[in-house]
Amino acid sequence: MRPAALPIYYGWFVLAAGAVSEMLAQGATSYSAGFFVLPLQTEFHLSRADASSAILILFAGSALVSPLVGRVLDRYPIRLVLAAGALLFALSLAAIAAAHSIWVMVLLLFLPAAAGFMAIGPLTTATLASRWFHRRRGLALGLAAVATSGGGFLAPIISVVIARHGWREGLSYEAFGLCAIIVVLALLIVRDSPAAQALGAHPENVDCRTGVHSAGWRDVLLTGNFWIPSLTLAAISGASQATVTLLVPYAVGLGHSAGDAALLITAFAVAAAVTKISAGLLADRIEQRLLLVFAALLMTLSWLALSLSSQYAVLVFASCLAGTALGCALPTVTALTAAQFGAENFGRVMGITYLLILTLAIGAVRFSGFIYDATGSYQTGFEIATTLFACLAVSTLVFLVKRRAA
Repeated sequence: MRPAALPIYYGWFVLAAGAVSEMLAQGATSYSAGFFVLPLQTEFHLSRADASSAILILFAGSALVSPLVGRVLDRYPIRLVLAAGALLFALSLAAIAAAHSIWVMVLLLFLPAAAGFMAIGPLTTATLASRWFHRRRGLALGLAAVATSGGGFLAPIISVVIARHGWREGLSYEAFGLCAIIVVLALLIVRDSPAAQALGAHPENVDCRTGVHSAGWRDVLLTGNFWIPSLTLAAISGASQATVTLLVPYAVGLGHSAGDAALLITAFAVAAAVTKISAGLLADRIEQRLLLVFAALLMTLSWLALSLSSQYAVLVFASCLAGTALGCALPTVTALTAAQFGAENFGRVMGITYLLILTLAIGAVRFSGFIYDATGSYQTGFEIATTLFACLAVSTLVFLVKRRAA
């Protein structure tokens, strides 16, 4: 059946395929990172900071390659990029599971795994959403962003597999299952644009601008419309990654079970998923930068709650606040980027944004581990993060006021 004859706009199928791929990528990395901290610390006699660094190494490599992957997405068929990325990522994870040298694992994470991760992650899904949707772009980007949180729903499954079979076999299972699903979705469903499927005149895209000039590095880096939203998103994303990485060992250290710790990650994921849909809808209707201010305030409250109490109910509350903050920020910034720079340049511009996101994520997770190793507690880190995010919320609000005055 031709896509044009389908009763449902074909872009929704493309978006769903990209979202599932992203969910699997995030589930195998960001949301499962905490479950590998204690096994790695025990097997290789590492400090807590070093044991928490696997995700940071992946993010460091991803930050390095993200601008390049963004340009590749703008120039080559996305379904081929997606399939190749899945193969590369899965082979890298399988090799890591079989390796017994820390340095071999580091090298595999830093380049091949990082390149594969960026090709199947949120950058690709958001690029697909920006190309296939114009009239309901905010909603589409919000739904695309939900896939990032969807990885959190895999956390309990990953926890059980690791507990029963060990971290090496658990990682291997993730790798091959992820690869099989993504390659099939990429080759059978994903297409590059509505025009390629004779859907350029569909009501969803009838008013879409085409032929936007190519945005060079100077066009992006010399405008505040790039820096303020991107830095706000990067800070919130970095804090979110620190949250999902430290909550598992933190909760276990407080005497809670691994299952209870996994539920904290799920609570974060649920809050983020629900908020991303709402924020995507609002991004089409209200001043989008107001959502960024709200997100910064929520992240401030999350870290404040962690600094004030270690009760399990407070941990759940803080997880939900952090997830809601990320849910507000991600679809809002992607919608701002698509509107400012056009779908034709979306991949390369968001590639730079992801460089910032991953760099701050590395710093946030590493800093939290360093604070723990230095003091035996995360308390100082919670207090510092609360202060920094309060300043970020004020700065974002000042930018919004000045923009309106202008």
